[in-house]
Amino acid sequence: MRRRVRPTRWDINFPRPNKPRPDPAYPLHLSPVPETTQPRRRFALRRKRSAPVPAPLRGVQRQRGPRVIAWLIVAALPLTLVTWMLSIAVPVAIEAREAARKVFVTPVVREHFDSVVVTPPSLPGGTPAATATLAPVGVASATQGPAPTSTLTPTPTPTLPPTATKPGDPTATAVPPTATPYPPWTGEEPVHILLLGVDARVGEEGPPRSDTIIIVRVDPVAKRVDMLSIPRDLLVEIPGYYATKVNAAYPFGELNPSIPGGGPTLAAQTIELNFGIRIDYFAEIDIAGLETVIDTLGGITLDVPGILKDDQYPTEDYGFTRIYFSPGLQRMDGKTAVRYARTRHDDGDFNRNRRQQQVLLAIRDRVLVTGVISKLPELISEIGDAVRTDLSPGQVLSLARLGQEIDASDIYSHTIAPFLHAEIINEGFYFIGDWSALRNLAQNMPDDPNARRATDPFTPPIYTPTPTASPTP
Repeated sequence: MRRRVRPTRWDINFPRPNKPRPDPAYPLHLSPVPETTQPRRRFALRRKRSAPVPAPLRGVQRQRGPRVIAWLIVAALPLTLVTWMLSIAVPVAIEAREAARKVFVTPVVREHFDSVVVTPPSLPGGTPAATATLAPVGVASATQGPAPTSTLTPTPTPTLPPTATKPGDPTATAVPPTATPYPPWTGEEPVHILLLGVDARVGEEGPPRSDTIIIVRVDPVAKRVDMLSIPRDLLVEIPGYYATKVNAAYPFGELNPSIPGGGPTLAAQTIELNFGIRIDYFAEIDIAGLETVIDTLGGITLDVPGILKDDQYPTEDYGFTRIYFSPGLQRMDGKTAVRYARTRHDDGDFNRNRRQQQVLLAIRDRVLVTGVISKLPELISEIGDAVRTDLSPGQVLSLARLGQEIDASDIYSHTIAPFLHAEIINEGFYFIGDWSALRNLAQNMPDDPNARRATDPFTPPIYTPTPTASPTP
């Protein structure tokens, strides 16, 4: 009996393409696949090959879960922090840059009048009178008649309105010199800076007035600062215009497009022409800007020498309000300090000038205490719309550092009150000056025997010129 051959078991699991297949025409035993050459394959799930895992991550991959999440958080934290800082710093930097462009204006090439000799004005308008009889403070001249016995505090009167279509009568005595550029300040010689405080009210038509005018002389070698306040009602000769109040120079310049630099330029030229000193730079600030500066510093401390009240303090909406200050040392915010510096109905213009200098010194002291000089860019971004100067940023920093080296006892304030008398002309109030004495004081401030140190007590009142009636010109 023929032995039956058991057929070889075929591997039916994923046969290879080159594996011989049995032909149905032949017996199965003629085309076997030896088991030794065809290993059995089992069903199994195999992981596909991928990119090799970095060695530092193998442990994390094995540990999985929370540690992977923690690692991702730690890795993303610095990036998130940097992004957050940039989102804050970039807008601040852009804002500070735009504010700096508004604050630091390019110095203009302008005419200087410090060497021009003019006849002192005695009447507003027209050509300056050549023969003017000047009386000392509180003493009437022989042509004016006796002075009244009562003291009349100056009351606000409208300033001669500047208009763009009527430039006024040009002076016949002043010959404009050739325009010269500003000399660069090296920080080694005395420099004169004109401080202008303007009252820019919301909704007011036309340019504002410069009711605060202070000449600041800085001597970096002697480490000394001198401040000379100019009352706004002082009768002066304005170059290219006529004799009128000194605070009219700023709006005249703002309305005249032919004057390079506008109001600050004409205000500086007016001071040069009348006082015979060269104004090197200017710094202008409005009321809102001064309030912002003081509030940014956290307020200032002022010693009010006596009771100060004003029932007709002007408001922004052209109304009036009542203010009252009790004597003594007190902390003031920006709004209160500005009111303290501006009021004048109770003690007159000259004491107001002294209070304005007192506020400036208090701001200086606060700057030194708070160290805000290191935060100058942030401060500039806060006051960019309210401050303007032709000092460069480097010069401002140099002056700020110099201010840290100057002691308060080396800061002096001066007054021109002894060389003025008051007159009412055409129903307008004016201060008429003894210009020989005024020029001598302005040109030799360190030699002024009446200079007061910043550390001296503030004891009002000082001078109250008595206004006298003047015949209509």
